[in-house]
Amino acid sequence: MGLFDYKNAGGSAGKELYSDAIALTLYAYTPTGQPLPAGGWAPIGATALGYHGKVGAQGTFFGEKDDFTSAEAEVLGKYDAAGKLIGLGVAFRGTGGLGYGDTFGDLKNNLLAAIGPVDYAKNYAKNAFDGLLKDVAAFAVAHGIGAKDVLVSGHSLGGLGVNSVAELSGDNWGGFFKGANYVAFASPTQSAHVMNIGYENDPVFRALDGTTFSSSSLGKHDGYQASATNNIVNFNDHYASTAQNLAPFSILNPLSWSAHGSLGYADGLNRVIDSAFYDLTSKDSTLIVSNLQQDSRGKTWIEDLGRSGEPHTGSTFIIGTDSSDLLKGGAGNDFIEGRDGDDRFRDDGGYNILLGGKGHNTFELQKPLQNFSFANDGDGTLYVRDAYGGISLTRDIGALVSKEPGAWFGSRDVTHTVSADGLLNGTALTHYNHSLNGDAYGNTLAATQDGDWLFGNAGNDLLRSDKSHVTFVGGAGNDVMHAGAGNNTFLFSGAFGFDTINGYQGSDKLVFIGVQGAGQGYDYTQHAAQTGQDTLLKVGDFAVTLVGVGLDHLSASSFTFA
Repeated sequence: MGLFDYKNAGGSAGKELYSDAIALTLYAYTPTGQPLPAGGWAPIGATALGYHGKVGAQGTFFGEKDDFTSAEAEVLGKYDAAGKLIGLGVAFRGTGGLGYGDTFGDLKNNLLAAIGPVDYAKNYAKNAFDGLLKDVAAFAVAHGIGAKDVLVSGHSLGGLGVNSVAELSGDNWGGFFKGANYVAFASPTQSAHVMNIGYENDPVFRALDGTTFSSSSLGKHDGYQASATNNIVNFNDHYASTAQNLAPFSILNPLSWSAHGSLGYADGLNRVIDSAFYDLTSKDSTLIVSNLQQDSRGKTWIEDLGRSGEPHTGSTFIIGTDSSDLLKGGAGNDFIEGRDGDDRFRDDGGYNILLGGKGHNTFELQKPLQNFSFANDGDGTLYVRDAYGGISLTRDIGALVSKEPGAWFGSRDVTHTVSADGLLNGTALTHYNHSLNGDAYGNTLAATQDGDWLFGNAGNDLLRSDKSHVTFVGGAGNDVMHAGAGNNTFLFSGAFGFDTINGYQGSDKLVFIGVQGAGQGYDYTQHAAQTGQDTLLKVGDFAVTLVGVGLDHLSASSFTFA
């Protein structure tokens, strides 16, 4: 699916639309002479549009009516490799323009949008750019460009302009823009036709209820909005600081505005787009995105502190930087990505995926090593199971740090290097759980003792066991599993295929981690159907068949979705 999926176009289309939108939005802030947005974009000037309003040196279009002359917009065309025009972009600039432009006029417009005449915000784009939008629509029609190939974007006050065009599109400019694509960043207003993207700790984002100012606009205003992302946190120095958060979160608090800048949006959200977890996210997923200053990284744990917004539910996604970060999950299910740098990870339980990325990365267990068991699939993933049954899938983790008893009731940190044979502390080796590991082809693996792990890895595998407490990990491919004595775990992750389980018992547990379309809160009863004597469970795009098991033999306690 993906966080920025728009009009149910799918993950890759959402990524492309977001990338174009953020590029155009930043270009609207760009001084003359700076590079053009990537992706085949180039400005379309007033002459080509037949436009006769005020135009700046870069080709910037200025607001047309009195009291709207501080508004600025850019119009660009998107061209394919052969130079053919294939799309249009309209980008509205936000307040101040990074130190240039009529900031006073912008501030006045912001104030009037909040407390000024009725429908001021809704009609903003028509008052500022009615003539320009008419000419853009006529240019598009003349060049065979339909509304579906038009993108309107902007940040802050520019985002308000995006929402204004969307609201007015059906009754203005010949109705041309009704089917256009609308992506706004940090907009104080929301239209149902717009993908409104923002950080929940940005006091400007969604400050107005639709286009209406209320007393809640001055404090936390994190209520659910159908057209907006609802749970992205800009983990910056202000958000991390206990002292700075003693002052109330408010649009009137200058410290709160640190989450609002357009460059902070681009840097953080571009890492979200690039994340290995992106396709697991949805519009309402909880994401904690590090935007700490360089000297704060490596000293501040990046985690969900629950500030500035409503309590979060479901799995949490935590995205680091390309520096050395401290990344900390909670007691729930977490997906944590370190990217480059020597990162350190912590987690307080649940079912998790930890991706170290480049660098020498460390997982701090925060408890004695004996509280955990470890299994290595031979294909780059180390599985860490805690005393409560929670499992973390870790990749690119070079060391584990346990907290062992020390002198005088104290404790000491002990570092264990991750090796192919086990965990090394000097010459002491802690062996992994006994496991049988497959390869890229179809394998037949049979458990030999209680507590075994069976890793099919890629290929269509046959996994057998007459033991108890066995963990079956079929991996990719269509796998067949035969279980025996009970109390087993069947673990599925990613594109796991179409698998079959024989011998399922009520004491067994099915765990799905990182399966696209089946995150925390997934209700198995909505996706399970009895077929003859079997139960077919559709999970995302894949499925598991429980042979000889009826629906009435299943219960929610047998399933975990993370």
